[in-house]
Amino acid sequence: MKKLFSHILPFSLKKYNSKINGLLEINYNAGKKVLDTNNSNYSYGSLQTILHKGLEEIKFNDDTKNILVLGLGGGSIIETIRDHFKSKAFIELVDIDDTIITIAKEEFEIERFNNINIICDDAADYIKKCSKTFDLIIVDIFIGATIPEIFTETKFLINLVNHLNPSGKIIYNTMRQTMPAETLNGIKKTFYEKDLKIKVLEKVEGSNDLVIAELT
Repeated sequence: MKKLFSHILPFSLKKYNSKINGLLEINYNAGKKVLDTNNSNYSYGSLQTILHKGLEEIKFNDDTKNILVLGLGGGSIIETIRDHFKSKAFIELVDIDDTIITIAKEEFEIERFNNINIICDDAADYIKKCSKTFDLIIVDIFIGATIPEIFTETKFLINLVNHLNPSGKIIYNTMRQTMPAETLNGIKKTFYEKDLKIKVLEKVEGSNDLVIAELT
C-alpha cells in the first residue's frame, strides 16, 4: 500500500545524519526506495537514470572488465550495471562517508552483488595511491548538489586519466545549476590536453551534464 501511495506523494521511511553529507533520507518515490538529500537525489531516482544514459552513450558492454566508481551513494550504479546491462565486470566503489556506505549496505543491500569492492576513503587520496587501472571510471562525487573543488582541479583529473587502460573511458557527472561554465570547460580542456576524445551530454533529465571522455 505504501508503495502504491508513493506514486501520488513521496514519503519518508527513515533519516540518517551524516557528518559529511548532513541529513540523508530514505524515501519511497514512485513506488521505489530512493536515497535523497534535502536538495538532490543520491541514488535510485533521477541519478540512476542519468548514469544509465551515460553508460548507453559509451555503448557499455562486456568488453569492460573493471570499473572504478568514485562516489557510492546508495549503490544504484551497481544495480544498473548488473541488472540492466547484465555485466559481471569487477566494480571498485569509493566513498569517504561511512554513513553512506552503511546505508548502501543495510538499506539497499548492495552486498548481494558479487565481484564488488567497497572502500571508505577520500576519492582524491585514493586515486593518488591506487596502483590499479580501469576500463571505465565513473565520477559521481557530490556534497549535496555541489562537487567539491578538489575534484575539478587539473591534478585530480590527470590522475583519473593515468588510471585508465588503453581505450578506457570516463563518465563525469555534473549538475548544471551548481557547476560554473568555466569549471566545466576546465574539465573538458584537461581531458582534451591528455588526448581524450570529449563529448558532453547536456541537460540529462533536465538537470545534469555528463562529460564523456575516451582515450583514443
